[in-house]
Amino acid sequence: MNWLLITLIAYFLNAIAMVIDKTLLKRDVKNPFVYTFYIAALGAVLMVFILPFGLTWPGASQFIISLLAGATFAIGLFLMFFGLKKEDASRLTPIIGGLTPVFVFALAYLFLGERLLERHIYAFILIVVGAFVVSVNFEKGRVPQMRRALWVALPAAFFFGLSYVLTKDVYNHQSFFSGFVWTRLGVFVTAMLPMLWAKNRHDLTHPPKDANGSGVRTRFLFGQACGGASAILIQYSTSLASVSLVQAMQGVQYVFIFIAVIYLTRYRPNLLKENISAGAITQKVFAILLIALGMYFII
Repeated sequence: MNWLLITLIAYFLNAIAMVIDKTLLKRDVKNPFVYTFYIAALGAVLMVFILPFGLTWPGASQFIISLLAGATFAIGLFLMFFGLKKEDASRLTPIIGGLTPVFVFALAYLFLGERLLERHIYAFILIVVGAFVVSVNFEKGRVPQMRRALWVALPAAFFFGLSYVLTKDVYNHQSFFSGFVWTRLGVFVTAMLPMLWAKNRHDLTHPPKDANGSGVRTRFLFGQACGGASAILIQYSTSLASVSLVQAMQGVQYVFIFIAVIYLTRYRPNLLKENISAGAITQKVFAILLIALGMYFII
C-alpha cells in the first residue's frame, strides 16, 4: 500500500480519537505521569501481539537508539500532558502539532541526511502553514495566550520531533516489527520510572470516580482503539517514506477534525457544540486549500 494512503488513514483515525477525547476530556489533567503510563501500557499490549511476527536483536547501538526513540516520545507525552494542566487543549495541541514537523525536518536534515525534493519542500511548507491556520484561533485576546502556550509547547514538540527522527533511524536499520517492539519498550520503561514515587503509584491505583455510563466508556475505548491503530500506521508509514513528509501530513487530521466538529455541532450538539462564525469558516477553508495544494505537490 502506498505510504501516502497509509498516512491519510492514520491521521483520519487519529482525528476520530482526538474528537472523541474532545467530547470526554475533563478540565484538568490530574496526573501527567499516570496519563503517560496508560499510553505506554497500551503500547506494551501491542508489543505482545506483534512479538509473533518476529523479534531480532539489533545490536547494542541500535538497541540504545531504539530505547531512546521510545524514551523521548514518553518525555514528549509527559510534557504535553503537563502543559494541559496549564493551557487549554484547543490552544496547546495544535501548536505542538504544528511545531513537531518543523523539528523533524531540521533534525532529519542534520542527523539522517534527509533531503527533500523541491516540490516536497513546497508541500511541507504549505501543509505545515495550513495546519497552523486551520487549528489556531486568531480572535482578539488569543495571541498573548498563544505566546504563553508556545513556551509549553516548544519542549514537547522538540522531544516528539527527536523521537520520530530516532524512530526513522531505527527503521532504516531494522525490520518494522522488531523496531516497533524495541521502541515501545523504551516508552514503557521511561513511563515506569515515575511510578517509583508513592504519589504516582497511588494516583495510578486510585483513579477518580467516574459517574458516567457505559456509553461514555464505549466511546473512550473506541477512541483509544483508533488512536492505537493510528500510531501503528504512522510508525509503519515512517518506515516507508520521509519522516519529514509523514509528520507534515499531520495537517490533514485537522481538516478531518474540522469536518467532524461541524457535523457534531449540526447533528449531535449533545456530544459537541462549538460556535463557528463565518470568519472562522473562511479561515479554515483557506487553510484547507493550502493543505490540498501541498498534497498536490506530494502526489
